[in-house]
Amino acid sequence: MRVMLVDSNYFCYKAKLTTGNLQYNGVQTGIMFGFINQLMTAAKEIQPDKIIFTWDSKKSERKKILPCYKEKRKDNQTEEEQREWEEAFSQFKQLQKEILPRIGFNNNFIQTGYESDDLIAKYVFDNDNKHIYIVTADDDMLQLLHKAHIFNPAKNMVLGHNYLIENHGIKPPDWVSVKQIAGCSSDNVPGVPGVGEKTAIKYLKGDMKKTTKTYQRIKENKDLIEFNKRIVELPFEGTKPLKEDVNEFDMREFLRFCRDYGLNHFRKDDNKEQIRQLFK
Repeated sequence: MRVMLVDSNYFCYKAKLTTGNLQYNGVQTGIMFGFINQLMTAAKEIQPDKIIFTWDSKKSERKKILPCYKEKRKDNQTEEEQREWEEAFSQFKQLQKEILPRIGFNNNFIQTGYESDDLIAKYVFDNDNKHIYIVTADDDMLQLLHKAHIFNPAKNMVLGHNYLIENHGIKPPDWVSVKQIAGCSSDNVPGVPGVGEKTAIKYLKGDMKKTTKTYQRIKENKDLIEFNKRIVELPFEGTKPLKEDVNEFDMREFLRFCRDYGLNHFRKDDNKEQIRQLFK
């Protein structure tokens, strides 16, 4: 069985940046449109037998041990930008709570304190299936490549089990160590000063001279590196198993949803037939 695990927040964020300004009768609909459009693109590529949606929780267990976690993302936003994001997040919630269940996607998961990444990783490790495809552009997921494939919509390519070995000379579990050393600027996880991912990989492969200042700096920061493991390794401690249900995609309800929100693109005959085939 081919399983498609969707990083739903990634779809929403990308939709916000690409189609986020669309509206119908004064109601913002751009994230809904972008989400469904990306879902169709991924399903065409993967041809899944099952689709599972995972979502980020607003609360964060990671922030309890690293208070600055993801704080940079809130910096320097104007009041107008804050209002835009509040509206966007309302569409995130509407998709998760109302729209996906309404059209029959019952495997739709969120856990308080945990991220989409954690739920995906928990599913991957709990299921011995060589045909799991994670849909995301988040490179944190590279640590799962020995257990799953990754479809990166931003690059429009599927990353196979050997991607890291062929491109960087390291195995997927080693990607955790890369993140431990280099940190993650987008998530505000501090790494060893002056050390990026390429340098961390060089260190892990044994290609760095022990006499260099960088090598010594990495050695001197062993406590930071060990601490970071709790933050970057997936899934975060305490993530619960996903209790799956059977998806029962309802084409008529999907078309009603599209009518209600003016998403007429998906009501065209050609698209309707594609949707029937993709989500049957």
